[in-house]
Amino acid sequence: MAVRTRVHLVLVHGLFSSAKVWTAFHTLLTTDPELADWVSVHLFEYDSPLVRLRPDRRVAETDDVADQLGTFLETELAEAERIVLVTHSQGGLVVQRFLARKLWVGEGRELARIKHFTMFACPNTGSGFFLTVRSWLKIWNNPQEKQLRPFDRAVTEAQRTVLSAVVHGRAYGDQECPIPVRAYGGSADEIVPPVVARGVFPKGGVVTADHFSIVQPADRSAAPYRAVRTALREAAHAPQDGEGDGPRAPRSAAEAAGRPSLPPPAAGELDLAPFPPPPYGTLEEGKLKGQQRLGLVASLLSEQARQQVHVLSGLGGSGKSRLALEVADRAQRAGRRVWWVSMPELSLRMRMIARDLGAPSITVDRAWLLGTAMDLVWTLLNACPDPWVLIFDNADDPERLGPRDGQVADGTGWLRRPQSPNGTVLVTSRVRRQQTWGESSAVHHVAPLGEDDGASMLLERTGGLGGTNEQARRLSRRLGGLPLALRHAADVIRAVSESQISLDSDIRDFETFGRAVAARVDAAPGQAGPDLSELLGREIVEKVCGIAMDLLSRQERAQAASLLKVFACLSIAPVPYRCLLGDPPLSQSPLFPGITPARTHAALAGLEEFGLVDFYEREGVAERDLAHVLTLHPVVHGVLREDPEVRDRPADYYGLAVRMVIRATRHRNPDHPANWPLWAALAPHALEVSRACLLGELKLSDRTVRTEALELARLTARYLIATGLLGPAYDLVLPMVERCASFGFDVDDREILGLRHEQGRIHLDREQLSQAEEVLSRVVLARTRILGEDDADTLASRHKLARAINEQEGREAEAEEMLRSIVEAENEVRGREHYDTLVVRHTLARTMRALGRHGEAEAEAWQILDISRRNHWPPSTPEILRVRETLTHALLDQGRATEAEQVIREALRDAAQPPDSNMVMRFRYTFVLVLLGIVGRTPEAVNELKALVRDLTRVVAPEHPLLVQARALLQKLLREMPG
Repeated sequence: MAVRTRVHLVLVHGLFSSAKVWTAFHTLLTTDPELADWVSVHLFEYDSPLVRLRPDRRVAETDDVADQLGTFLETELAEAERIVLVTHSQGGLVVQRFLARKLWVGEGRELARIKHFTMFACPNTGSGFFLTVRSWLKIWNNPQEKQLRPFDRAVTEAQRTVLSAVVHGRAYGDQECPIPVRAYGGSADEIVPPVVARGVFPKGGVVTADHFSIVQPADRSAAPYRAVRTALREAAHAPQDGEGDGPRAPRSAAEAAGRPSLPPPAAGELDLAPFPPPPYGTLEEGKLKGQQRLGLVASLLSEQARQQVHVLSGLGGSGKSRLALEVADRAQRAGRRVWWVSMPELSLRMRMIARDLGAPSITVDRAWLLGTAMDLVWTLLNACPDPWVLIFDNADDPERLGPRDGQVADGTGWLRRPQSPNGTVLVTSRVRRQQTWGESSAVHHVAPLGEDDGASMLLERTGGLGGTNEQARRLSRRLGGLPLALRHAADVIRAVSESQISLDSDIRDFETFGRAVAARVDAAPGQAGPDLSELLGREIVEKVCGIAMDLLSRQERAQAASLLKVFACLSIAPVPYRCLLGDPPLSQSPLFPGITPARTHAALAGLEEFGLVDFYEREGVAERDLAHVLTLHPVVHGVLREDPEVRDRPADYYGLAVRMVIRATRHRNPDHPANWPLWAALAPHALEVSRACLLGELKLSDRTVRTEALELARLTARYLIATGLLGPAYDLVLPMVERCASFGFDVDDREILGLRHEQGRIHLDREQLSQAEEVLSRVVLARTRILGEDDADTLASRHKLARAINEQEGREAEAEEMLRSIVEAENEVRGREHYDTLVVRHTLARTMRALGRHGEAEAEAWQILDISRRNHWPPSTPEILRVRETLTHALLDQGRATEAEQVIREALRDAAQPPDSNMVMRFRYTFVLVLLGIVGRTPEAVNELKALVRDLTRVVAPEHPLLVQARALLQKLLREMPG
C-alpha cells in the first residue's frame, strides 16, 4: 500500500492503569507488515494510582491529564501531520476533555491534524460498577475516579462540545473541528456495559470482550484490532485540513420530502447535529413517566404552542431536560427541524444555527464582530420555511439569554418570541419566576414524579430485581419522586444484584436502599457514616442543590443560601416561616449581617425562584402566620444538613434555629389549648433541633445554645404531655436526662431538673405512681437545695409529688397535709387565682373525695370552675377538664348520677385530644361508672365498656392500671347480666 504521509497512532490508557495495558496491541501493531512503512505507535502514559500514600504528592485531575496530553502532542509529535487517538476506559474521557478545552479557548484549528478518535470501553455516561463501594471508601479521594461516576458535570460539558463541534462539526475553525469518532463496548463488560460505552456517540459498535480483553487482542483477526486498523486506513486517506471529498446526501427530512430547503453547506462541511442528548443518556433508557409530563409534551408539540416561548422550570434533577429531549425527539420524527443549545456553548451553537440556516461564513463572522449576532439568528429563524423547535437547555442564569444592556424578559436577546408561525422555543431552567421570563413566556412547573410513577421507574430500571411494588413506592416517596435520584438508586441496586457483590452498607434492594437514605436523613447531624451526598452521588447533589446555590451567591443573594441551610436544620415537616423569621434572632445572628425585612423577603423570593422551596397556604388554619408554610424537597433537606459550612459552624446554624423556635413560642404556654395550633406546627422542628444540639454529634462549643436547646426540649415535652402524647414526650426527655453529662450538664443542674420534672409528670399521667414518686422526690430535694422550698419550680415539683402520693391507696392523709402547705405557699408566691394555684387546689379536692369528704370536694371543684370562667380559661384546658372529672365523681358519690352524666358528657365534648389519649379514656371509664349509677342503663354501660377495653388493649401495656380495672369491671358485669 503506497502511502506517503505517515500516520501517528497514540494509545491512551485508563484509570488505575498504565501503558502496559497496550502490550498486546503494541506488539501486533509494530509487527504488522501492512502498517510497518506508514504507522508509528506512541504510548501516552500518565499517573493514575489507586491510592496516593505520600502526603506531598497529589493525584492529577482529568483536566491536568488532558493538558498533559496536549503537551505530549505539541512536543513529541510536533511534526506529525496525521494523528489517530485510541483510548481505553477513562482515557476516552481524557481525550474528550482535551478536545473540548481546545475548542473552548478558540484553538480548534490546532486539532485539524487529528484524523480519527477511537474509544474502547469508555464510561461515556459514567461507570456505575461498584459505585457505592468506590464512593464510600474513605481512602478514596481520587479526582480521576470521581469523573467516572455517573452524571459528572465536567464530563458532560466536554461531551456536549465534542458531540456538537467534533462529531457533528461542519468546518475547521476556532471553535469546531470535524473528527470521525468511534465508540466500542465489550459484550461481557460488567464495569462499563456496552450501552454506557456507546453512550451518545452515533458510530461504533459492540465486540466480544470484557473490560480488559477489549484492548488485549489475541491476534490480528480480533475485532478491536481490525477496528483500529480501519481507523488508521481512514486517517491515511482523510482530506488534509478539510479539503472536499465528494457530493453529499440530502440534508434534511424536509428536503427529502420535497419541501423548500436552505442552501447546502459548503464542500467538506458536515451537518449540524439536530440535538445532542442531555447528560444522562438516551431515550432508549426508559419511557417518559407521569401523565402530567406526557400531557405537557403533547401540548408543547401542538399547533397552539407555536409562536411562543415555553419555560420548563423545576428543581435540579426533576427531569426538565428529559422532557425537552422527548419533545425534540417527537418533533424531529414529525419532520420539524430541531436545534438543541446547551448553555456552556451558547455562542458556538448559535453560530452553528446561523450557518445551518444558510448564512455565509463572512456574514456570521461580521455579525459576531459587530454585536448583531442575536438579530441575525432571529431574522433567519423567523424566515425559516420549515417548522422548527429551538431548545435552550439548563438556562439557570436567564440573563445570559438576554441582550447585553437589558433583561431576558425584554425579548430582544437570544430568547425571543418567534414571529413565524413555524417556530416554537423551549427553555429548561431552575428559575420559575414569571417576571424573570416576561409575560409573553409560558412557565410550566415540572413537579417530581408521583409515588406510582416513581415506583414504575424503579421497577423497570432494575428489571424487577429490587423488590415489590409497595417497596418501590416507599423508596419513591423517600426520594421525593426526583427522577435523577430514582435512576441512581435503581442503577446501584441493579449493579449490586447483577454483580453479586457485598457492600458494608447492606444495600441490595429497594427496602435496604430506603433504609440507608432514612438513616442519613433521620439521623442526628454529624453522626458517623456516609452522608447523603455519598449515598446518592455527589454529582446528583451538585445538580439538585449546588448549581442553584452557586447562582444565588453569584447574584449577591448569599443570604438566601444561608437561610435555606437554616431551614434544613429544622424538620422535613412544613415550616411556618412567618412565625420564625423575625427579630431579634435573625438580625443578631452572624450568618445574616445587616439583614432587614426587605432582604429577608428577597432571600425567600430567591429560594422560590430556583425551586429550592415551595410555598403554599394551608386551608382551614385560623392563625394567618400558621397558614403560610414552606417545604423543602427531601433530597435538598437531607443534603444541606450535611453542608460543609453547617458542619463547620453548627452553633451559628443550629443556635439560630433554636432561637427562632423559642422566640415564636414565647408567652405561648404549651399547657393551654389556645396555643396548641402553634405548638403543633412547631413541635416537629423543636424536636429536631433540640435533639440535634444535645443528642447528635455536632460538638457545640457554645454552652448558651445547649442551654437554650434544653429549655426548648422542656417546653416541647410540656406540650406533648398536655396533649396526651406521652410516648413521644418520654422519648424526648429520657435520653437527654441519661446523657446529660455528654453535653456538659449534671443531673442536678437546674436545666436538667426541669426535664426530670417532666419525666415525673409522664410517669404520673401513665399511672406509674411508684416511678413518679421516686423521680419527683429526688427533683424536689435538688430544687429545694438549689432554689429554695417556696420557689415556683420547687412548688410545681412538690405538687406533682403530692399527686403521686395521693393516687396511692391509703396515703391520702399524707398527701392532704403536703397539698395544704403547697396551696398556702402558692397563694403567697403566685396569687389565689393563678392557674398553678388552682391546679394544686384541684389535687386537694381529689384528696378530699378520696378521704370520703364528697361535699367538700364538690364545693372546691365548683369554686375552681367558677374562677376559670371568670378568667376566661378555655373549657378544653386539660386541668379544667380534670376538675370536671373530679366533680363528676363527687356528684356520683353523693347519688346524683343524672347531674354527674351532664358534667362528664360536657367534659368529653370539650376534650381537644384524640379519643384514645390517656385523659379521654379515663373520662370514658368515668362515663361508664355514671351510666351504671342510673337505673336501666347497664346494657349501654356494658357496650361503652367493651369499646373502651378494645381501645385500651390497642394503645396501652397489658399491665396498665386503667386497662386492668376496666377488664375486671367488664367481666363482673358480664357475669351478673342475665342470659
